[in-house]
Order: sequence, then C-alpha cells, then structure tokens
Amino acid sequence: MPELNANIPPIECFVRGNFLRNQKDSHEKKFPVVVFGVASVQYRSPLFHFLMEDGAMWWRMPISAFCSKEDSPAVDLHDLVLWNSFSPQISVTQFANLRNMRMLYRDRTGKEISGKYLMTLDWHNPDSNILDAGYAESPDQHKCGHVIERDDGNYAIQPNNRCRLFEPSFTTKIGDNIIDRLINTHLWDVEDAAKSVTEDSDAYEYKLSSEK
Repeated sequence: MPELNANIPPIECFVRGNFLRNQKDSHEKKFPVVVFGVASVQYRSPLFHFLMEDGAMWWRMPISAFCSKEDSPAVDLHDLVLWNSFSPQISVTQFANLRNMRMLYRDRTGKEISGKYLMTLDWHNPDSNILDAGYAESPDQHKCGHVIERDDGNYAIQPNNRCRLFEPSFTTKIGDNIIDRLINTHLWDVEDAAKSVTEDSDAYEYKLSSEK
C-alpha cells in the first residue's frame, strides 16, 4: 500500500485560478487539468496532484480546487470533505461494482447532495514499529472516503455513513431505514482466545483439538 502518494484514476476537469494564485485573485478563472494522484498527509484533508496544459505540475491541492464544469459554483471545503486523512498510508480503489453509480450524501447542514461514484480512499497503519497516533486501525473511529462527482460539478469525499448508493437492480428500498445501524466497536480476531490447539508434530494436515 502506498505511503503518502498514490495513483488515482485520472480525472479531466478544471482547477480554479485562485488556487494557483494563493487565493489572492483569479477567482473567476478556470483552467483544464488532469488530476492524477492523491497525497495523504495525516491530519490534513486529502490533497491532489495535477497536470496543466502548459506542462506545469502542481502538488497537494484540496478537492475544492477542482470542478467538472466551468460554471460550477465555489463550495467551501468543509461542505465537501468530512474527515482529514487518518494516516500517511493510503489505498485508492475504484470498485467495479460501484463505478459511475448514482450516489447522494448528506452534508453538514443536512442537505442531500446528488452525484456519481468515482473511487474510494482508505487508510491503515501497516507497520507495528510505527506508532499509530491516529484512528486508521480503530474500528469505531476509522472512515473510508468515497470520492463523488456532484451534479453541480464539484467533487466531494464522504464516508459510508453519510452516503447512499443507487444500484437499480438491488437497492429497491431507498428511503426506508431497514435497521438502526450502530457503529462497530469490535476487533475481529480468530487468534485472540484459547479455543483450539494444533497437534505437536510436523504433519502437513495437522489436527486441531478443542481447548476448554
């Protein structure tokens, strides 16, 4: 799993000019770009790398810098991304079964925002010799981030519990809350109890015996 930087499925879109000018001016300008990578800096919003038409490369811009339409309204980053990166170790997956499916998420104000699924960011802590100072391995705190292209042309990154996805042949109960789901607090581990022991031999097909 990559540390700090990872490839993403390339996104052809626009970057807002003010992000190229340190927010000083050019707020109404937009420039074509290809976004090709993501950086995961712990305690910072996921950040993205892109290529411009003159060959310039730019590193670590928030997702609020980009839009898929030239007339997309500017949206505050806090309404696009709910959580910062949980660790420097990031994975990027475009789940085939979700690709380009319709989604909606509920923003901080409770408003439902519609769009389509692009990819999923996820985090972990792979090295036991490195202190996990965040929540990447905590079952009740960790979140993934689904990257969504909103209908208004902006992009958002939202966790599972803020999203709903529409799969026409399966999600036939949209709008119904099937069960009141609770956050999982369990660490699922099959070697954490004295349930069984292996035989004391070098047999390839060793036997298990119950330990009570």
